[in-house]
Amino acid sequence: MPAGTGKTHLLAAAAAVAASDGKRSLVLTHTNAGVDAIRKRLRAFGVPESQFRVDTITSWAFSLVRSYSSIAGMSVPEVPDWTQSDDYLKAATTVAGSRAIVDVMAVSFDYLFIDEYQDCTLVLHEFVMALAAAIPKSVILGDRLQAIFTFVGPMATWDGHVLPDFPEHVLAVEPHRWTNHNRDLGQWLLDIRPELVDGRVFDFAAHSVPGLSYVSGTGPDVLAAVAHSFRDFDESVVLLDKWPTDVATHASRLGGSFSVMEDISGNFMRAQLQGLPAEGDSQLAWWFANFAKACVVGLSGIDAPVLKRLADSQGVAHYTRAGIEPILVALDKLRDSPTYAQLAQTATDVRGVKGLRIYRWEAWNDTLEAIALTAENGDAVGGNLARVRDRLRRTGRRNDNRIASRTLLVKGLEYDHVIIADVSKMQDPCNLYVALSRARKSVTVFGSSSLVQLRSGA
Repeated sequence: MPAGTGKTHLLAAAAAVAASDGKRSLVLTHTNAGVDAIRKRLRAFGVPESQFRVDTITSWAFSLVRSYSSIAGMSVPEVPDWTQSDDYLKAATTVAGSRAIVDVMAVSFDYLFIDEYQDCTLVLHEFVMALAAAIPKSVILGDRLQAIFTFVGPMATWDGHVLPDFPEHVLAVEPHRWTNHNRDLGQWLLDIRPELVDGRVFDFAAHSVPGLSYVSGTGPDVLAAVAHSFRDFDESVVLLDKWPTDVATHASRLGGSFSVMEDISGNFMRAQLQGLPAEGDSQLAWWFANFAKACVVGLSGIDAPVLKRLADSQGVAHYTRAGIEPILVALDKLRDSPTYAQLAQTATDVRGVKGLRIYRWEAWNDTLEAIALTAENGDAVGGNLARVRDRLRRTGRRNDNRIASRTLLVKGLEYDHVIIADVSKMQDPCNLYVALSRARKSVTVFGSSSLVQLRSGA
């Protein structure tokens, strides 16, 4: 089913019907955003939490391996290392296929629903087939035009792997997401699907639909003008680009009015924490100064001379830097007392300075929390960051109506307005479709040309 045509609604409705008959459903998908969306829809249907379990496929695999490690032949840590996802899935396939666990799952669940199946690798598919053997009343849902995840390993194909075991059930589709928002835009997104194929050229200038705008050029000034033109702050706006560095650059240039959405693994945070000095090391002030500059707009005064003196463990409070003198004083305090507690105080001082705006809130909060946990429990800061980010998988992200992100991270989410910063980077048909279909009300597309040469995998 295409984006916005009621796939999540249908899934939740089916689980609700099952619950009304006293049946229990296991619902799995790929992303935490998807898990959150399904849970909200099930609650809207009034389905008791005792009648369903919703999780990501890999998280469910991890749970099985951790609970039945002897059957799995694998011991796993308390907090998952998601770089080992395929190992968890293979071990979980062994668990799910064992006679005892087949019996457990058969009495635990009456129905199995798998969403976003177009993103399944063969390893994921084999795990699902093991689950389906225990829970034969199984339904999978997906849309081949939304296959944008680049998991390692061969993908399960619709014709070769999916349809032989899950016969296709065709439904009429309607642009439900756009009802009461912009139905014309929703219908257009359904109509252009046949044009979004490898090898075709798509011309935005050739399409006229309410809510769709093409802007020639990709300069920061014209992009900022559009991004700041949405004055209704009850409406959500997402600015999309392809690469993490580009996303961060946009958020910084927009003065912190848009916040960067981080990937669930926290790669930016991990990179920052790799160089975190130990307590007692005066380089802690130099580290924090660099971290703050990577997250906060308005710290240009922490320039090369300031950073060099901090790197040499020398004071910086004597410098004249308009607006940030209190931060220079705080950095000297951190240099003189290089503890994680003092680092936390320095971070508080940064937040108290007028004119500064944090544009990487997620990274700022979670990195500092991981450091605080290390000060408290003595564990490695990387492990503590994993705990902090794992909590995000269960609780979801904080609400923010101005987001800068990659398409990959907003799949399954929807916003009132979408801005595509440079359509020349959206050559992959699936990536382009997912980006366009996040919008309920409007899409603004920037590019040096309105023509996009579509190439799968680009």
